[in-house]
Amino acid sequence: MAFDIETINRLIVLFINAFGIFLGAWVLFANRKAALNRRFTLMTIAGLLWVNSAYLGFSSKDVSTAVALYKLNGISALLTALTFYYFFILSFLKEEEKHSLLNKIILLVIFLLICLTGFTDLVVKDVRWKEFGMEIIHGEYGGIAYYLFAFFFILLMAVWLIRKYFVLSIQEKQKTQYFFIGIILWMFFNIVFNTLIPLIFNTARYQHFGDYSIIFLLGFTAYAIVRRQLFGIKVLLTALLVVLIAILLLLNTLLFTENTPFQILNGIIFIVFLFFGYYLIKSVQTEIKRREELEELTSRLERVNVELATAYKKLERLDKAKTEFLSIASHQLRTPLTAVKGYISMMLEKIYGKPPKKMIKPLENIYASNERLIRLINSLLNISRIETGKIEMNLEKVSLEKLINDIFGDLKQAVEGKDIFLELKKTKEPLPEISVDKDKIRQAIMNILDNAIKYTERGGVTVKLKAVKQKLQIIISDTGEGMTGDEISNLFVSFTRGKAGVRMWTEGAGLGLYIAKKFAEMHNGKVWAESPGKGRGSTFYIELPIK
Repeated sequence: MAFDIETINRLIVLFINAFGIFLGAWVLFANRKAALNRRFTLMTIAGLLWVNSAYLGFSSKDVSTAVALYKLNGISALLTALTFYYFFILSFLKEEEKHSLLNKIILLVIFLLICLTGFTDLVVKDVRWKEFGMEIIHGEYGGIAYYLFAFFFILLMAVWLIRKYFVLSIQEKQKTQYFFIGIILWMFFNIVFNTLIPLIFNTARYQHFGDYSIIFLLGFTAYAIVRRQLFGIKVLLTALLVVLIAILLLLNTLLFTENTPFQILNGIIFIVFLFFGYYLIKSVQTEIKRREELEELTSRLERVNVELATAYKKLERLDKAKTEFLSIASHQLRTPLTAVKGYISMMLEKIYGKPPKKMIKPLENIYASNERLIRLINSLLNISRIETGKIEMNLEKVSLEKLINDIFGDLKQAVEGKDIFLELKKTKEPLPEISVDKDKIRQAIMNILDNAIKYTERGGVTVKLKAVKQKLQIIISDTGEGMTGDEISNLFVSFTRGKAGVRMWTEGAGLGLYIAKKFAEMHNGKVWAESPGKGRGSTFYIELPIK
């Protein structure tokens, strides 16, 4: 049996009331202390009063009762606008403190319109009976004022929402999208049924459809407030499409199908459609969720890349500042230390007369300490020049065997003081001279040999020269402390020392091997180290091209 239009209309109003009460209670009990939730509940009450007064006025058989109900409808519409403003602008967008003057103006305008609606016939003049129900007759000027207010109020809300939308966070934007859909549907139905049709066709026959649309605004807004994990807009639109088709199928079954077998068939189609519609929504939801996870991961990676780039630039600036500081400090320190070295040397050489016997040892210690400081400063200067790219190369033909013998002479005193051997194993065939910067290669070999002597307590240090495929290798082996794999991996890092150096209190700042490696690389060569383990000695290799 088909339902008549009046029955369907009544069912719609009952549904709106039941659903509206549920939404107001749901939001209120979700957080009773929040002003946003309380204002939404007030907006729901005003909206339901709007819908019910419109329906009762439309359905009334008594003229005076219908006029009173339509006035109540106009007042409740204004109250809905007022509560909507306080909810949306002042709570949802959190701008309550910014618009105190506008708040007063809107409150005053709505108060005046309520007075005009309730106590005059400028807005609701009369009603007339039509075959479809009681139709409202608007006053000549009050109705225009009412519609102008509705137009500017809707325009203000739309501009405010669009302007605010672009500065919201991702989660707030998603909530606002739901709210935006609800407000668009509400505004669309009200503009069409409550404004355009009455003005153009001079009839309020369809006005109640605009009033019913408040449920869209309430439903989407409540969901945006209460639910933290919101579906994507695509999921929402898919669900709306499924619901719309389901409603059309249901109306077709109830209203336009009188044959019982066809009603049963349409009912089966309706149920099957609901089943597949549900899985369609679930599949779209899954796809959106995966895409959002991917976008979130991409966004996170972009943020990390930006942070890394910023940190790298900051590190570059700090490294440059460090290098400049080392260069300036080294230059400033080397001059007085050179003067100290000169004066101590002259005192030891008795140029200023013979010093007392008890002063000779302290002067020698001062001289030795000063020499260590000068070597350290020279190392710092070398690092500064290397890292700024200001170091110069002076190439010349050099015999490595002769160069190493000269270095042995400089290290003779250090070796004799520890009672260890230092030997050069000569090759059977003479090795070719190579084109290098003599001072830098000398410094590289000296640093590695000095390091080997420091870490060797028994035995000694052996140096071998070897030609390997157009390259010469300087192999420096010691019988000292040896190294672990971790120590080897950090061996050529500036300002780094092995555990044995810390334990044995050997002198040094951890720069010698770093400089040796850099000097070798400047000659297109390389330096590396090997060790069978702790207590089993170490072997260092310097490899240089023959050219």
